[in-house]
Amino acid sequence: MAFLDSTAPVRCRLCGWSEVTLLGPVAPTHPAEFHTNEFTLQHCGHCDVVYLHPLPSANDLRLLYQQSMQFTDAHYTDPAQVEKILAYYSGAARNLDLIPQNGARMLEIGAGLAWMSRACKAIDPTVLTIAQDVSAECADTCPWVDHYFVGTVDAIPDRGPYQMVSLTHVIEHLANPASMLRTISALVQPGGAVFITAPFRPSGWRRGDAITAWRDYSYLHVPAHITYFSRQWFELQAASHFSIAHWDASHENGQAFELVLRRK
Repeated sequence: MAFLDSTAPVRCRLCGWSEVTLLGPVAPTHPAEFHTNEFTLQHCGHCDVVYLHPLPSANDLRLLYQQSMQFTDAHYTDPAQVEKILAYYSGAARNLDLIPQNGARMLEIGAGLAWMSRACKAIDPTVLTIAQDVSAECADTCPWVDHYFVGTVDAIPDRGPYQMVSLTHVIEHLANPASMLRTISALVQPGGAVFITAPFRPSGWRRGDAITAWRDYSYLHVPAHITYFSRQWFELQAASHFSIAHWDASHENGQAFELVLRRK
């Protein structure tokens, strides 16, 4: 690894700190004509994020999410896999006290097949489930969702307040995740929960290690996965509106994390 070579300090895109290290180049993992094939991973020593540079373009994002099918393979449709996924979300909903009470509302952002909505609805049919996605791929295939909105989060007609907001393997796709946290802070009620899951690190990788493990990482999706977060980043960015109620980066042998934020 090497510090980025520049005549001016290189600022972290996520926190603005000038302690950015180049991990190395990574090739696209999705077959499409992106605006560039020259992506790199960079690491910030202040907020401890690893992020993709440069950002995917608006057209790159359309290719990834609105002009391709994402949920058709056996990983999402095989009955045994569906049972396994629902068991995870049902367990998380119960164990982390996420299930909205007394018919309250929940919002699932970047919902896709809306697994958390499905799990909560199965546990308590009175939960009002609202799902959002920029793609219409799953909008008509999720009967457990009471209202499925296709469009951006800013355009959701129902502005809450929600007792729970869920982003499961979504935040890593966002170009401006801090802006999304601010948006969510206005949607979730005081004391309400924000549940987040996302890729974390290749198993065993530590700050200062080479990029080799990243290139073999099953969650290295270029350019779909833009940021690999840290607890430190959430502590820095969410402190004004949220407290961290739960953080667990041990999932899948340390490859993914689970987070619960509580609205102050």
